[in-house]
Order: sequence, then C-alpha cells, then structure tokens
Amino acid sequence: MQSFIVLGIFLLAMALLASNRVRIDLIGLIVLLSLGLTDSLPPSILFSGFSSEAVILIAGMLALGEGLVASGVTDWLARFLQRIGGSGEGRLSTVLMITAALPSAFISDVGLVGMFIPVVKALHQRIQVPVQKLLMPLAVAATLGGLLTMVGSAGNIIGNQALKTAGYAPISIFGITPLGVAFLLVGIGFMVSLGRFLIPKRSETPLIDNADSLRQYMSEVKLLADSPLIGKTLDTIKVFTEKGLTVTRIVRHGRVMPAHSQSRLQADDILLVLGDVDRLLNSDDQKWGMVLAADHPTESQEPSEVVVAELLLGHRAPWVGRTVIQLHLRHRYGITVLGLYRDGELVYQRLSDIRLRVGDILLVQGSPENLAALQNLHGIISLNEPIQRVPTRRYGLWLAPAILLGSLLLAALNIIDIKLAIVLGIVLMAITGILQISDAYRAIEWRIVVFVAGMIPLGTALIRTGITQKMVSALTVVNHILGNHHTWMIAMLFLIAAMLTQVLSNIATVLVLAPVAAGLARPLHVLPDPLVMAVMVAVSASPLTPLANKVDLLIMGPGGFKYGDFLRLGIPLTVLFAAVATWLIPIFFPF
Repeated sequence: MQSFIVLGIFLLAMALLASNRVRIDLIGLIVLLSLGLTDSLPPSILFSGFSSEAVILIAGMLALGEGLVASGVTDWLARFLQRIGGSGEGRLSTVLMITAALPSAFISDVGLVGMFIPVVKALHQRIQVPVQKLLMPLAVAATLGGLLTMVGSAGNIIGNQALKTAGYAPISIFGITPLGVAFLLVGIGFMVSLGRFLIPKRSETPLIDNADSLRQYMSEVKLLADSPLIGKTLDTIKVFTEKGLTVTRIVRHGRVMPAHSQSRLQADDILLVLGDVDRLLNSDDQKWGMVLAADHPTESQEPSEVVVAELLLGHRAPWVGRTVIQLHLRHRYGITVLGLYRDGELVYQRLSDIRLRVGDILLVQGSPENLAALQNLHGIISLNEPIQRVPTRRYGLWLAPAILLGSLLLAALNIIDIKLAIVLGIVLMAITGILQISDAYRAIEWRIVVFVAGMIPLGTALIRTGITQKMVSALTVVNHILGNHHTWMIAMLFLIAAMLTQVLSNIATVLVLAPVAAGLARPLHVLPDPLVMAVMVAVSASPLTPLANKVDLLIMGPGGFKYGDFLRLGIPLTVLFAAVATWLIPIFFPF
C-alpha cells in the first residue's frame, strides 16, 4: 500500500512539473507535505534534504559564482567580446561560445546569458550579423559550459549526490572536464558549420521601434468639466485597467507630462491613452465625462524627459508570475508599460490581465533616472543600455578567479571537503571586499534550493518502497534484449533523459533518473559513473524545445524565435550529442 502512495506522490509531482503552472519551490513543499502526512518517511529523513550535500553545494556555488560577477570578471569578458566585434560571423560565434562557456562552468548559465544578451544585441547592430545567429550559439555554449566541472550545474551536483547515496565514490570536481571540453568543441564545430544554416535569419525590427507603430493604438481623450474623474489620481481610477487601457501621458495647458500613479486629473486635461478607446467611450458611456479629442498623437507631443526602453524578464525577475496591474509600476518605479512582446507578437491590449513570465519583453516609458534605477533589480535586463562597468577594486579581476579556482582545487586534491572549500571561497571574497554577503544571499536561487530539498526525500521514499528497483529491473531486461551491450544503455539513458527534460525541468530529470542509473550498476556488474554521466550530459545537451532550459526561454524574445526554430536546430544537435555521448563517455568513464 505504501508503495502506491509514494508512486501517487511521484506522479503528482511529475504532473505539476509538466504543467509548468506551479512554482517549483511550491512543488517541493507539496511533495514534502504529502510524504509527511502519509507517514511515508519518518521526520528524521523527511527534512534531510535541507542538510544534504547537493542543496549546500547548489546554494554555495550560486553565492560563490556571484563573486565573479561582483568582481567585474563577467563584465570584462563582455567588453572583451565587444572589442573583437569586427570579426566575421564564424569567428565571432566561436569566440562568443568560448567566452560564454568558461564562466558557465562556475556560475548560473541563465544569469550569464542575461548579462550577455545586451552585448549580443550591440554586436548585431555594429556588424550586421542577424541577432539569431549569435543568440542561439550563446545559449548552446552556456548550457554546455556547465559540463566543464562537476559544480557547473545543479544537475551535475545532484548526479554526484546520487552516486554517494548509492554507496559509490563521487566524481571529482574536474573529473568531467575532459568530457565537457569535447562536448564544447563538438558544439562549436556544429554551430559554426551546419548549425548556422539551421538558425532562422529574420529581419529584426527592434521592439523599441514599435513605439511608433503603437501610435495607431493611441488616442487623445479630453476630460470635460463635469467628469467625475476630476480631482482623482490615476491609481484610484479603475475604469482604464478594466477596459484594457493605459494612460501614458497627460497634456495640460499645452504642456506634456508623464502619467504617474499620483497624477491628479483636472478639467480640460487631455489624456494620451494606449488601447482601443472605443471600449471606454462606447460603454455605459458618457458618464465618465470624456470625449475623443484626436487620433495618432504627433511626435511633438512627446515630453523630452520621457524615454522608451525594452526590459527583458529573467528567471530571477520579481515581476514573473504577476500581472502588470499587481506590480503598480507607475507608483513604485514611475514607469508606464506600453506593450508586451511574447512569442513573436506585440501585445498592447488587456495588459492588466496577462501574467508575466520568463522571457517576456516589456516596452516601457519613463524618465532616464527611473529606468536606470531598474538596473538594481535582479532579473530585469535592459536591452537598450550599453554594458555597465561593474564598480569594484581593480585587484578583483584576478583575485576573484584565483580564490574560486584555488578553493575548488583544494577540494579536488582532497585537502579539504568540497563544502568547506566553497565556504572558504565565500569568506575570502567577503574579507577582500569582492563580494558583499547580502549579494551572496540574493544570488542564491531559493526556489531551486527548496525544490531540491523537497524532492530528495521523494527519491529516498522511491528507493525504500522498491519503486526505483522496479525501474532498474525494467531497464535491465531491456539491456538483456539489446544483447547486454552496455554502451546501448548509455544511449537509452541519454534518450530518456533528453525526452524527460523537455517536459520536466533538468533538475527534476536528474533527481528522477540519476538514482535509477546508479542502481543499474549492480545488476549489470559495472561501475555507475558512465550511466549517471549519460543522464547529466543529456539534460545539458538536448536543446529540442525552449522548455529544456530556462536559457532558451530567455533568448526567445530578443531573438524573435519560435518553438519550431529550436526543433529544427535541436533535433540534429541532440542526435549528434547522443552519438558523441555513446562514444566518448565509456572512454572517459570506463565501465
């Protein structure tokens, strides 16, 4: 009976992950609660995930990687990339992929790509290479860079934890490096040869240019002397948001002013409204005391202190999952949302009803000062601003990498434990002034930490109830049918992981499959390293859909990509990586 309960919890978790509608940290807590309420695990094991090595390493590496960002190392790499921007497309793609892959071995690939997107757009404008031809190689390199070290991605850390849990020695920090370098070289070779012809070449119209096209959806509405809206501030007037309209500016006595949440309306004010104004004027109608003044506002009506900008929402953006109206952007930041770019289309109506998600691009307007203040928000990426130099002590450019590599080398040589090595690196960066502890806390992906901490006990429950063993037995039978060729088992695990990661997250895929791969070793009488490695490699080397990795979601908007673009490139690339994995993994990690 208990096995059916655990299996039900497992299937529930998979369904919630596949729906992509529930926060992953909430899924982790739901799993934890379900296991506890059904007495599937005792309390001593139920909360063990929060103290597991995998959770500590994931949090620690995110904090340590923030030191590279705070020191200016990633900023220096981005500026270096801009300096060689006169190169041809092939050479530029190669340098871009190498430049992105190296830091990705230690820091979040999603955060790294977010920093590089403005650089890529600047290069695109300078040398006229289609932005798609640069963004896709950037995404591929960032994910492959995670294979350069065993702490380069959460999947690697969780896979190593599965080896330890199964009673085997973990793979050393740089034990995966030769294999990772091989995959990176294969990826670069593919992207600068056949891959370049599979990436769509579309004429890009910068989103900011749509500020002009949006004018056809803008109207001037004059406030009559008897309007009930006179004397009220915009944040207290609900009719505009209810009708899907946005007041962008106010013309008063011939002077154009930005529309803020606290702007108090007066008689004879002319409101510049974005959206279908007929929804307002033809409703229950003239009770609002407004009349249509003119269509298509002229350029002269633009206030000089107001600028238009594009804001890309990254995976850490605090706005994700909320609607524009819930954010109170006018009141908090003094900016107005003009439109939303999603899935290749510009949305300007009913913005108040749309929940924002990773990869959305907001077309906003506001003062330069207000827009500059948004750069301090984690996960909000300005696509119009030039690369900002990270203020830091000059010695940080060489000291931060030295501290990071030195700490990890101590762990690789078994001089100190890896968890202690990461803490040592964080403390040294804090003492030298490279990293503020508050920034280290902000860098930690707490959603991932809670999710992994909640899912680890589920893996324990699957093992204790024998469900994992049943999966192992099924794969053992398949291996026997295939003639007991263990290399085919690598190909099979790669394929299963590649498919699952399109539906689940890459972290969830490794959490589910890595214990199964490690469990296969005993009935097959082989070492588990190559089997677990097949799972870890697959989740980083199978870009079939943008759902495979948040990096792909992040480049969709700036590149104007569609789902089919990833399939066209991802199918041959994934097949190539599967073949390389089947060939090279047994060489670097013998059975």
